[in-house]
Amino acid sequence: MKRDSTVVSGSTFLVTDGEGQPTREHDGFYHRDTRHLDRYTLSLGPELETLDVTDRRPGERLLHLGTPLETGSRKFHVSRRQFVTDGLYEQISISNLTDEAIETEVVISVGSCFDDLFEVRGMVADVDRTVDTATSDRGLSFTYAPSDIEFRRHVSIEVGGDDPVSVSTGDGTARGDGTVAIDLELDARETRSLPIAVTVDGQSEPPATAVDAAREDVRDRNRTWQTETSLAHPKDAWDDVLRESRENLLELRQETEHGPILSAGVPWFATAFGRDSLIAAYQSLSLSTTIAKGTCRYLAAHQATQTDTAVEAEPGKILHEIRHGELAARGLVPHRPYYGTIDATPLFVVLVHEVWQRTGDDEFLSELWPAVSRALTWISGEIADGGFLSYPVDDDQEDGQLRHISWKDSNDGIVYPDGTHPSGELAVAEVQGYAYDALDRGVEIAREANEHARSHDLQEAASTLKERFDLEFWLPDEQFYAVGVDGDGTAIPAITTNPGHCLWSGIVPEERADAVVDRLLAPDMFTGWGIRTFASSHEAYNPQSYHLGSVWPHDNSLVALGMARYGRTDGARQIAEGLIAAARARGNDRLPELFAGFDRGNTDIPVTYGEACEPQAWAAAAPLACLQAIAGDDLDTEHRRNKH
Repeated sequence: MKRDSTVVSGSTFLVTDGEGQPTREHDGFYHRDTRHLDRYTLSLGPELETLDVTDRRPGERLLHLGTPLETGSRKFHVSRRQFVTDGLYEQISISNLTDEAIETEVVISVGSCFDDLFEVRGMVADVDRTVDTATSDRGLSFTYAPSDIEFRRHVSIEVGGDDPVSVSTGDGTARGDGTVAIDLELDARETRSLPIAVTVDGQSEPPATAVDAAREDVRDRNRTWQTETSLAHPKDAWDDVLRESRENLLELRQETEHGPILSAGVPWFATAFGRDSLIAAYQSLSLSTTIAKGTCRYLAAHQATQTDTAVEAEPGKILHEIRHGELAARGLVPHRPYYGTIDATPLFVVLVHEVWQRTGDDEFLSELWPAVSRALTWISGEIADGGFLSYPVDDDQEDGQLRHISWKDSNDGIVYPDGTHPSGELAVAEVQGYAYDALDRGVEIAREANEHARSHDLQEAASTLKERFDLEFWLPDEQFYAVGVDGDGTAIPAITTNPGHCLWSGIVPEERADAVVDRLLAPDMFTGWGIRTFASSHEAYNPQSYHLGSVWPHDNSLVALGMARYGRTDGARQIAEGLIAAARARGNDRLPELFAGFDRGNTDIPVTYGEACEPQAWAAAAPLACLQAIAGDDLDTEHRRNKH
């Protein structure tokens, strides 16, 4: 399977294969959860082959193509400089490499059925679409505007320059198809440039002007990001990986009316997520507090205010996922937004407090206090009367809903060592840690808001949860914590990374910490590249599974932060150095969403999982969190000096 190559700007992106060509079923140009073009190809009279693909900077890619070698020479060279902002813009240069004049035709072939991203991923939706096609002198456009709901999508393609253009369209209405052909007469050694603008908002700027504006926008965005952020690092071995992390996070940065927030990942999750966006913002706090503030404000603005079982909303809950495509508009998927997550709400409180703690921004805390208060009320209600923060596990989910709503949200994300599924009401280990951390931080936040009785109640709730967690999750024989407690109150004795997050949250008693750290670093857990999600000594282990033995960089980074919290910087460094080595060994200095859990000694590189998002926010931010774990107070001091 060819790796994706993407040009990304928040929720707008072009995805192709690794050679820059649209050869797979999911390739195309996307904007706000709709594939606006499923066909976007360039052809010349002679065949073209990809010579090189270079990611110049976030939002900009350069492709070099050429005609096949003939007696050691090529006749044509084509370069495609692509920019993604709120649209897709290209500067195409065609060079005649011979000493004779040549006539040729450049053909841009485009097509769209405006399929929803969930359909691209495989969901079958009974939606009949009629796509309207219109032509102009130098391009064409497709529009989809169903009459039964308020939803409209539009895309236009226009070619600049003075060369003769002919436009043709397909005959069908279920989709739009067409070509824009440009006739070129090239003198010997001549190069001709063609600007192309693919827009989604009907803008009327000439393509050449639009391409220039996109080029400047991409580069200005990058310059601003470089100025606003700073990288402190302990040694040169980290340089390239940290720079790649910073670039990936810029690619995934979405601007909203509430401030910036990180999309979860490309291609499938180019939208705001509760858990993912919160954790990525936390991991990257040493880089920027602006994203964390925007994330908190955005999620507060979308906090649930009433109960709606169709989207699992309850007052105070923080969203899991929000989508803007047609299936969400029609209610065929619940992401409008969808609140089916158990952990985003406590993580929201954690991030608000952490931002306040690092910046001293009292106005920010005061602004967010009402949302934090509602979140704490929801958490307190869930764990009232000695309960845990839990969720029912069953097999009758509606379309788009999940069996597991903690971070290991695949259907087999939480299992017994032999692969047996838990039943009933499930309490997962790390979620109790998040809840404890939120309550503990809420004590200080409530005190700051002059709600002292509330502060006292939160302190009692935090202490009770910590005691009960240790009592019911501890596995004496393993000297480790269970991954969860099922509906019968039985501890699930699978050895997983989940309790490593409990170190990060501080719910683990000091006297247990060393045992937890040592178990996480045992050979059946630590691969050399990172810690497996699930012990290789278990019957259900599969190194090529999503959550039963793979390695997730973000997961590892939180474990590293947890180890450092308890003074085990040796363990944190072991994880950090493994992940950095993995990024470098992959050849692109980038960590994917996850990779296979094979032992490092048996592989020269981290073996790909296959369908991992890349770039992916909390994977991109993992090296930053690892650096925080091993540098500790020194890095935080440097950050404060640079930022404030």
